[in-house]
Amino acid sequence: MTAGLENASKDLRFVGRRPQLARIGRARAAALTRGRQMVCEVVGEPGVGKTRFVREALERCVPTVPWAIGTCAPDERGVPFHVFRHAFTEGQPLRRGLGSGASAGESWAESAAAVPPAPGRASDARRFRTYQLARRLIGLTARDGLVLVLDDLHWADASSTGLIAHLLRYPVPAPLLLVLAYRPRQMATPMPFGPPASDDHTDVEPTPRDRIELRPLGLADVALLHPHVDQAELRARYDLTGGNPGYLAALPGGPAPGGPAPGGPAPTRAAQGVRMSDAALAVLRREWADLPSVELACLRAGAILDAPFAADLLAEVAQVPASLAVEAGWRLARLDLIRRVPGTARFAFRHPALRMAVAQDTDPAWQSEACARALTALVELGAPPADRARYAERLLALPNGRWVDRCVNVLCRAAQEVRRETPDLAIRWLRLALRALRPTAGPTQRRRDVSLVLAQITGEAGDLAESRALLQEIVPLFPADQEGRRAQAVALWARVERLLGNYAEAAAISRSELAALPAAAGPTGGYRLATEIGVAGILAGHPVAGLPDGLDGDLGGSGADRAGLLAVRGLAAAHDGALDDARCLLDAGARIVDALPDRDVRDHPDCLTALGLTELYLERPSDAVRHLDRGVTLVRAAHRDDGLCQLLLGRSQVAYHGGQLNTAIGLATEAGIVARRIGGHHLLSFALAFEAEATAWRGGPRDDDRAVALARSAAGIATDLTTWCGRTAATALATAALLSGDPATCAELVRSAGGDSRLSRLQTSLRPRWFELLCAAALAAGELTDAERQARLAMAEAEQVGLPGQRGFAESAYGEVLLARGEAAAALPHLETAADLFRAGGMVLRRSLALASLARAAEAADQTGPAARARRRALELAGWCGTERVALRLARPVGPREVAALTDREWHIARLAATGATSRLIGRQLNISPRTVEAHLTRIYRKAGVASRSALVAWVARLDDTDR
Repeated sequence: MTAGLENASKDLRFVGRRPQLARIGRARAAALTRGRQMVCEVVGEPGVGKTRFVREALERCVPTVPWAIGTCAPDERGVPFHVFRHAFTEGQPLRRGLGSGASAGESWAESAAAVPPAPGRASDARRFRTYQLARRLIGLTARDGLVLVLDDLHWADASSTGLIAHLLRYPVPAPLLLVLAYRPRQMATPMPFGPPASDDHTDVEPTPRDRIELRPLGLADVALLHPHVDQAELRARYDLTGGNPGYLAALPGGPAPGGPAPGGPAPTRAAQGVRMSDAALAVLRREWADLPSVELACLRAGAILDAPFAADLLAEVAQVPASLAVEAGWRLARLDLIRRVPGTARFAFRHPALRMAVAQDTDPAWQSEACARALTALVELGAPPADRARYAERLLALPNGRWVDRCVNVLCRAAQEVRRETPDLAIRWLRLALRALRPTAGPTQRRRDVSLVLAQITGEAGDLAESRALLQEIVPLFPADQEGRRAQAVALWARVERLLGNYAEAAAISRSELAALPAAAGPTGGYRLATEIGVAGILAGHPVAGLPDGLDGDLGGSGADRAGLLAVRGLAAAHDGALDDARCLLDAGARIVDALPDRDVRDHPDCLTALGLTELYLERPSDAVRHLDRGVTLVRAAHRDDGLCQLLLGRSQVAYHGGQLNTAIGLATEAGIVARRIGGHHLLSFALAFEAEATAWRGGPRDDDRAVALARSAAGIATDLTTWCGRTAATALATAALLSGDPATCAELVRSAGGDSRLSRLQTSLRPRWFELLCAAALAAGELTDAERQARLAMAEAEQVGLPGQRGFAESAYGEVLLARGEAAAALPHLETAADLFRAGGMVLRRSLALASLARAAEAADQTGPAARARRRALELAGWCGTERVALRLARPVGPREVAALTDREWHIARLAATGATSRLIGRQLNISPRTVEAHLTRIYRKAGVASRSALVAWVARLDDTDR
């Protein structure tokens, strides 16, 4: 930056730089007290304010000492000793008390005449005598004290530079403060004083040579300079200029643009609409106005390439040979217009504002053509997608529209390349391409194709509403084709509708398209349409037994699409209890998926979800974990929220099946977050229901109320009990109600979800589990006859299903009935069998509960050894699961009907109250409020048939036989 621009901020008040000003003051004081020369070197980037700083230092620190200021200029480098002649002979309004008069000017003229025109032809002795003469003249002038400022020394002539070096070697024996201001990068003869001194050491004794390096201002100092500027505007200006005061002053006084959006382009590109003031541009233009044509073309090309650029790219944009571009780049670097990026062979402008100024000084038509050449070169060089897309965006912003087709191609290709890593960026580029393709008759097919890709990526990123809107617009534009592109687009539309909970629409769309699918069309479209029909049927509560057009029964083919159809058909078969068919379909689909690489599976998250759920219902938890974890890993890496939610829900169910309650709750919570983000209300209901069920079984002091609240939220979202989602919410609320002490609500909800006494609407392969829940509700209500009936129905259903875990539910239910009757010995084999069956099915939580009941039955039958072993193992498993239910259940007495009516938590509170503990003490022990304790006690009084605490103490003492 030239001196004029560095002084552009002279009307602004000076801020900051206090430590540096103090160092100038100490150097001046040392020169006066010691009576000898002191040197301060003031260096910094162009525009950082060296001249302004020196002027402020003179005004503040040395108001009584005479000074002289000499300034160099690039067009006066041929004048010997010009900076000294300028300091002592030219009129300086800032000079005070300096009366050297005409004799000083004549002496400097004689010194200049003594220097030969070509220093190379002069003898060293003659040059030394000349420098000594000048040194004596300066000493005479400074005999009473002088501050000599030599500014912009990077433009100094050779004689001046030589004299300065001489003065550094042979200091003037007078109280002289020599201030040298220059840009180190532009010095032909460097004058290093070593590393810059720290600004923090303000009390250090000054040395004969001090180097003061000025850095850009901080944001707080910039705010002091512009107190009336809006914070967002101030931040944008600061980001653009980096706090350089010269460049800040060069910006126009009008509003600066807002700061860049998060994740958006860099500040230099975000502020491309900013124009530098004409006066500042005129001053800056002096730096490149006299450049040769090749260097000037390369400089303007570099301004087009707003990122660090290599010489080969510079040559393409500037349209010069590569060898000349390399030479021009290094010449521009020597002029400090551009700089080499450390560690690379690339160049960048010394400051973004300088690049902005060069771009502003370049003809707009040339800029457009150069930008097009840059885009072509970047595509040919295989540049990163972000670099290509940036230039395509700039070309599309031009009004003539000459490069629309090329830019749309570049943006679409770049979006496809980054869709897995940064889908948001891909979506932005595709939206820009779609806006460029105006809805005219010409590019209809092109708009349709771009819209389809945009719908795919927005759907994968979780913006289901936008994806559906795009698909509703473009699907009718697709003609029936042999390649099946229309069928795939319709399948995508149906999938989006299904994720939004519109199951009937998804099935209708898929059926209509599948019926009209050309006979010669490839299998991919048919597989996807049939898969959507199957999934929509399962979620709607009506699994499709046979898929149309002969697709069911054909086990040939390969690929993820075929595996997805097989997995969905297997899930439907497992839902309906056709487990042999489910195993056959599952094995066929799993073989295909396991043989495929990740890149072929990551676009089919629904396939892995269906495989995992089918394996879970067939009680193959290890296989379910393998497929679901693979899916979660792939969709996380691809940023696919549309598939992540379902996979997390499946994985949560597997964790719950295995008794990992905290893991199940965490996964369900994350699934709920994703469901809210994508707008999938039914998916959110699933997540809340799964979290409620796991929370209820965890059994903490506050878990009962939380589980009921979560389950009610789930049921409030999914009110249709014919759908899978509605039934799941209802059964989760039933479980939470039972465990919180409301067996009547539990039984009512299960029967409502099941549709009749046979629970025919509930999943066939899980019916024993729901009959066991009804049995537990009947036992809690004291209805032993109904409990036995539900247990026998569970046994009958389990016999048909044949799964170990479901048989465990049936055996457990019947064992609990016998235990409630007081037939402990008869209950033992059923409970032991249930524990073994749960172990075979991988159900750790249910096994621990069965072992707890087995321990209670063994204690009632006076089998202390088996009881102790069962109790110990039940507590070990309960600790692994993270549940308190087992310990609470082991503390309950066996037998009385009124005790069975109490929940595990209520019996625990009753025992604590019987010890004389107050409600406040019980609440502190259980980490619940005293009011909650009182609410529990009210229910306990009602169920026990007592009216006071003293009566409760007697009641508990009569029944409690656990203190052994």
